Amino acid sequence: MTSEQRKALDWLSREPALHISMTEPLRLGKAQGLAVCSRGVALTLEDVAMVAAEDLKTALHLVEQVGDWNQMTVAGSRLTGQVCQALGLKVTCPCHQAVYWGREPLAVEGDIRPLDMGYFPQILEGYHLFHDPEYIEERIGAGVFFGAFVDGQLAGFVGEHSEGSMGMLEIFPAYRRRGLGYALECFQINRYLSQGRVPFDQVVVGNEKSMSLQKKVGMELSRDTVSWLAK
Repeated sequence: MTSEQRKALDWLSREPALHISMTEPLRLGKAQGLAVCSRGVALTLEDVAMVAAEDLKTALHLVEQVGDWNQMTVAGSRLTGQVCQALGLKVTCPCHQAVYWGREPLAVEGDIRPLDMGYFPQILEGYHLFHDPEYIEERIGAGVFFGAFVDGQLAGFVGEHSEGSMGMLEIFPAYRRRGLGYALECFQINRYLSQGRVPFDQVVVGNEKSMSLQKKVGMELSRDTVSWLAK
């Protein structure tokens, strides 16, 4: 690890839960561009720029240094508004970060299996947060979708987003209130732990059901939000 990476991790460690989506790519060596100073950090991961800073001037300066991007995440609701106004961006998804800091795997009950492209139609139709067939197809191809089965039938699923967060958790209506969401969440946490990663996901502001699930499995929720911005 370079001195610049260590400096960035030190700065981000001030608010570990809020900055987990930046610290994990850095720790695992997956971040591409990186810019850091005494007042903030910016990095790129694929086509996403991620920034956390004490003020707007620092945030804009750091983002300029990390290269091209199509989407941006900004840590902190106040800074998000300032960046949107300065760059003419719009908020597409404000989220709380949820992090599992434990080291021990969780108990998982149920029939959970990897999902292949044969389940693409059900996943695409069942996921409610956004409709992006190419993205769903790419994620299935990456081998990061898993399904909960009841009597041999797919009852729900969970995936992993391209930037490394757990997500895309859905339980089909006929199978809700059976603990399947909890089982899938625990399964993903265990999978991350087995790979030496810190399990984390992002909960859309206002999704109280998801917030309750994160707390139930023992995850810490960030007080402030991280927002996804689009041009």
